[in-house]
Amino acid sequence: MAAEDLPSEFDVVILGTGLAESVVAAACSRVGQRVLHLDRNSYYAANWASFTFNGLLTWIQQHHEESQPEEVQDWSSLLEEGEELIYLSYSDSTSISNLQQTADSEGVEPTADLPRPSAIQGQSEASRKKISYAQLVKEGRQFNIDLVSKLMFSRGSLVDLLIKSNVSRYAEFKNVTRILTYRHGNVEQVPCSRADVFASRQLSVVEKRKLMRFLTSCLEETEEQQGEMNIVFSLFLCDQQLGDNLEHFLLHSIAMVTEDTPTEVGLASTRHFLRCLGRYGNTPFLFPVYGLGEIPQCFCRMSAVFGGVYCLRHSVRCLLVDKDNRCKAVIDSRGQRISCSHFVVDSSYVATEQKKVTTPTRFLSRAILITDASILPSNSGQQVSMVTVPPIAAGFPVVMMVELCSSTMTCLPGTYLVHLTCQSVGSAFDDLSPVVTKMFHTPETDDQETRPSVLWCLYFNMADGLDVEVEGHNLPSNVYLCSGPDGHLGHDHAIRQAQLIFQKILPEEDFCPPAPNPEDVLYDGESLLPTGGGGGDNSGWGEKGEETKENPQTEE
Repeated sequence: MAAEDLPSEFDVVILGTGLAESVVAAACSRVGQRVLHLDRNSYYAANWASFTFNGLLTWIQQHHEESQPEEVQDWSSLLEEGEELIYLSYSDSTSISNLQQTADSEGVEPTADLPRPSAIQGQSEASRKKISYAQLVKEGRQFNIDLVSKLMFSRGSLVDLLIKSNVSRYAEFKNVTRILTYRHGNVEQVPCSRADVFASRQLSVVEKRKLMRFLTSCLEETEEQQGEMNIVFSLFLCDQQLGDNLEHFLLHSIAMVTEDTPTEVGLASTRHFLRCLGRYGNTPFLFPVYGLGEIPQCFCRMSAVFGGVYCLRHSVRCLLVDKDNRCKAVIDSRGQRISCSHFVVDSSYVATEQKKVTTPTRFLSRAILITDASILPSNSGQQVSMVTVPPIAAGFPVVMMVELCSSTMTCLPGTYLVHLTCQSVGSAFDDLSPVVTKMFHTPETDDQETRPSVLWCLYFNMADGLDVEVEGHNLPSNVYLCSGPDGHLGHDHAIRQAQLIFQKILPEEDFCPPAPNPEDVLYDGESLLPTGGGGGDNSGWGEKGEETKENPQTEE
């Protein structure tokens, strides 16, 4: 919608199109609220976005360019009696930092220029010409590259919400087909379902029995477990006399925790992993076709279907606050006064002095690679893999890696898209380049011809949104903050945040009730009556679940 067409009154104004904001927009529109949803960017999803290769290059260039400070305009003429102004930030200059691209060699000093073909030393001329940088640019629209790397637990809050709300029909999903780990310089497949354990050639018969017995006992929550809650999980596993192989798999790839994690947390993570198995496949995870940036857009689409008004490249400059400390209206970037009952905003739009932060901002380290082969080749060639990389040395973080093939519609056929994420210790390059050097073909590993070659690579740091609270800031009582992406593998934090905000706004309403399918709508006078909906459920480690669609219909 064009800015001049905006109505002057809404129930809820939302600034930012990240995941939490988009879920709030869908939930409010679904129950009849008038929603205005804005974003200063030209694209949806903010730091949750997906880009084509060329789009990502533009995004990189924009972050390298110094943003010119905009002149703060005086909007006092729009104030009514008893009102005050609170100005919002014009740009987000802190959530993304330390962008570095590898060009002619690993570790070269990065520049603000666009990336160049990676003429990696030590490769044969033939392998270097296999896929050129020019081809990546020419076929750039075949890439959908996520800024944040996450997976969807099959029994996680996001999947449950997609099913409950019927938003799943706007997207398609693929199974993550295998869980891998990096150990002793090699990539190994982790047996996690019953079928995997029995078929595994890595484990002895004794190890298979021990693993089956342990995983079964995890689900039963035995008294023995309760008696050892006061020790760390790594010691608890050691006490089970499972052996080094199984301890590694359980700690790093199934529980996905660190050695100093409390046993209670480690067991809870193990149970969650096991209970997610079998619903859609032999791993607990799904991944959306075309990338994670599709998910916020799916919720925006639902909001629009139920009357939400959308405007990109449009922002809110300031809030108008009454004497009761409530936001009565906002002034948009074109100087229009828009009345609202509630205001929901991405925290990056709020000035630091207006936010109450109890701890310093933490950051995530990210690396995005385009490679020419899988880190563990298989017969199918179309594997979607989740890889756990324990600390490669003292002081280094645990790294979560996701390798995507072309069937996810995120990369060019003949290439793989690899995402690496960890909690920041230093810059993203310092944290992750040693892992890249060990696992992929780079100048430092030019003797390892069998390793996948890195065709292009980007490192950057992203603010961790885990510590951002919805309320409690120096803001009006009806203003709610949403955080950017957090460092967890799943989406629980963003969904909890969206649900909390919705309950603050509409405590008596159902959160994201099912939207009727077009074929399920009956017309009764002026009302629309859905005839049914919803999905089934199934419990049990490693059991094949109900026939729920893995690839819900995509609605263009």
